[in-house]
Amino acid sequence: MLHSMQMQAGTPVDALHTKWFKVLKTGLKVRQRIFCMPHAGGAASQFRKWAEAIPADTELIAIQYPGREERVNEPCLQDMPSLIDALSNSLCAQPHLLQMPYILFGHSMGAAVAYELCARLQSNNQRLPCHLVLSASEGPGHINVTSLHRASDHALLEEIVRLNADLAYLTQMPELTELIMPSLRGDYRLIETYGAMSPEIHRIQPPVTIMVGEQDHELSENDARAWSQITDRHMGFMRYPGDHFYLNQQYPAMITVMLGYLKQHQQPVWPSVP
Repeated sequence: MLHSMQMQAGTPVDALHTKWFKVLKTGLKVRQRIFCMPHAGGAASQFRKWAEAIPADTELIAIQYPGREERVNEPCLQDMPSLIDALSNSLCAQPHLLQMPYILFGHSMGAAVAYELCARLQSNNQRLPCHLVLSASEGPGHINVTSLHRASDHALLEEIVRLNADLAYLTQMPELTELIMPSLRGDYRLIETYGAMSPEIHRIQPPVTIMVGEQDHELSENDARAWSQITDRHMGFMRYPGDHFYLNQQYPAMITVMLGYLKQHQQPVWPSVP
């Protein structure tokens, strides 16, 4: 079993907690981690290609929300507090995952999840990420509130294909569409109700970098820069060629930046648990 799925003493962690964390790359010795949080309707497999650009001393873990892929039979969590409660509890139940430098990365809805998770870890006095990287997302109070979670399946599918043309094949696969629709609708309900709330601005301690696609017409620079409300530090802001899903092509360059952040916090290599 991969060491990320075990406590350091070798005692297996309750499966309820481990299934949140999909290890996409690890090694015999790792010194740092990158946690990735997917977009609305997304799953851990979105980050599978990232493993190609991850060095041997870095572990890549994607968060697997309930209701998709191997968790397809589990009910989706359709509000942000429930999602953060479950995710933070599962992470804190595996303290070894926080014992070395790590980055929280979130894309689109995942950016809000990463931010809220960081705030929860901070309030619980847990070890914090060395950097918070938020991609293709409006800052608190600037989310464009829609009501697509109440729309028809056809309208919801049209929206995700409009945002990500790579998913056009779903229009020809009704069985697959039927399978993913509950998680897609649940995620849209989560982010739309979250965006409609009066935001509570949690000022976090780790440094923050915002990443955006230069041709992302869903996101204005002003809305992306609204993340500056969450930090007293200088906020990094990086642009990459591409649209809302620019990361599908630009992930090698993005990972290089994140590895640079982790390098500033290097420590001796941790041996894996046998």
